[in-house]
Amino acid sequence: MEFLNPTALIGFLALPLLLIPYLIRKKPRRLVFSSLLLFTDEGTQKSGRPLGRIHLPPIFFLQLLLLALLILALSEPVFSVRPTSIAIVLDNSASMQTLEDGKTRLALAKEAARAAIGELGAGGKIDIYLTTPRLEKLRAAPFTPAEAKSTVNTIRAYDIGDPPLDYANVLERLAREQKYQRVHLITDHPSRGQTTTIRVSTIGRAQANLALTGFDVHRSSLVNARLEASAQVINFSDKEQKIKVVLKGNGTTLASRDLVVAAEKTVNVNFEGVPDQPSYQAEIDARDALPLDNRRFAVTPVSRNLQILAVTPRPQAVLSLKSIAGINVDVISPDEYARSERTGYGLEIFHFSAPAALPQNPALFILPPENNALAKLGAPTANPGVSSWREAHTLTRYINFSLFRPTYARPLKPQTAGDVLIESPNGVIAFATEQQGVRYLALGFDPLPYLGRDNLPMSIFTLNFLDWFFDSGGSRGQATGEPIRLGSVQTGDILTTPVGDKVSLKPQLGNFSATFYQGIYQRQRGGRSETYARNLQDAGESDLRNPTTIEIQSGAPTPSSGSVLFSFWPYLLLASLLLLLLEWFINPRTASLRFRRGVRQPV
Repeated sequence: MEFLNPTALIGFLALPLLLIPYLIRKKPRRLVFSSLLLFTDEGTQKSGRPLGRIHLPPIFFLQLLLLALLILALSEPVFSVRPTSIAIVLDNSASMQTLEDGKTRLALAKEAARAAIGELGAGGKIDIYLTTPRLEKLRAAPFTPAEAKSTVNTIRAYDIGDPPLDYANVLERLAREQKYQRVHLITDHPSRGQTTTIRVSTIGRAQANLALTGFDVHRSSLVNARLEASAQVINFSDKEQKIKVVLKGNGTTLASRDLVVAAEKTVNVNFEGVPDQPSYQAEIDARDALPLDNRRFAVTPVSRNLQILAVTPRPQAVLSLKSIAGINVDVISPDEYARSERTGYGLEIFHFSAPAALPQNPALFILPPENNALAKLGAPTANPGVSSWREAHTLTRYINFSLFRPTYARPLKPQTAGDVLIESPNGVIAFATEQQGVRYLALGFDPLPYLGRDNLPMSIFTLNFLDWFFDSGGSRGQATGEPIRLGSVQTGDILTTPVGDKVSLKPQLGNFSATFYQGIYQRQRGGRSETYARNLQDAGESDLRNPTTIEIQSGAPTPSSGSVLFSFWPYLLLASLLLLLLEWFINPRTASLRFRRGVRQPV
């Protein structure tokens, strides 16, 4: 027998309270007797009970049985036999690496999974699902109990937040479509309710935690070669914490800062003059519940220079950018673009041209043709003024817009979500957007050629957008789960993951998507080595105090569960109601009879 709501069994602890009315002595009454002989020592019996002799009438046992049946009905008892087909849905998200008394939540979840597998007979079949990065079955064919236990032991927690799922509907549909007799969800999220088919096991408890939620190494600007690092720490607790943030480069400590982080607050820390290293790591010196979010990784900026690929029918205007320190420009015609190798460029400039689809590199579109993917173009205007601009943005800083006047412009009609940066009286002339971490900028005017001090407002704007693109191609680590763009892959290229797995890359592979672990990914490409950083970027996984509650609505069992579970709590509830009616019918009459007998007795 099992209980779908075992917490109701706590009610049995309150049953002794039913004795209290029978232990309380009644208020004494004054009676007149003709003789006191009945009160001599020989005629009395001494009692050691301070409350008097316990007299329990039959109605007491009826009330006790009534309360016991009600408690049992609320606990929803069911009879069960061993199922033959079950599903184990195991939460393998980042928060499952939280420590609980020296063990990770995942280790405790594996113990619960093995216990659920033990419910099956030798011929039982098990399907195992993981929740992260998406709800997915481990293999098409079911596991035997022995195979399932062995497979559960090998499961790792990924450094990725769990996806938002409506577990009630997803698990119910899973049980119905796959005809599972029982579905076990094992997670660190609290749950409310369960059904005869869907069982939720919650692992872990609420805990305070510190988290390093941001880390970045970058150049101060395009013209400044000095490297800077910045980090962000959040205190997910109700107490002030004193910690140390340590900056490491290629395993060597470079600098450290002592911080005081108030409860529920965020603190930023900066490091200047950071030396060149192939990779960087920031750590907080704290022993808390989740070690994973106490460190983050970054790689050095790909180049001290901004490598630009310009696609234009007018190369001379674009080549003027070479006069800016830190800029390298390669120019090709629009017809050559489809055949060109575009790996290694931090910016692609499409000057009076546009590709068939948005490129994977950051891109600037200058007066693109009508068939571009970002914006439609309006009617041409001459010498348009600027009516408004976006404040506090890299692209508009330091510009005197009263002097900013392009000689020719075509207003843009954006076709995607983004930021309007500059507007003329006739419409938008500068529009920026970011898609899947890649920045794009469309201009309805031509800022080229670069003339330096001879056209200072336009030159400042040019330096601003070069800085903006250079900043996007720096060392900021992307989120775990985001693919690594591989570009051209040669035979023999190998990618090493942070956990030491070596993956042979295939020439037709455009992206490497299995970035499930936080850390540095290293690619051996011919004689060169390239590094990529991936970090946990889900603050919800770091806040261990109030995880989202999973709501499982109780409902009728699925057809597949009928042979496994038999609920008899409705019969207990019916018996309780019958006993309640019986007690209500008997108890008033018993009291009435006693009263009548007491009246007839002489005083």
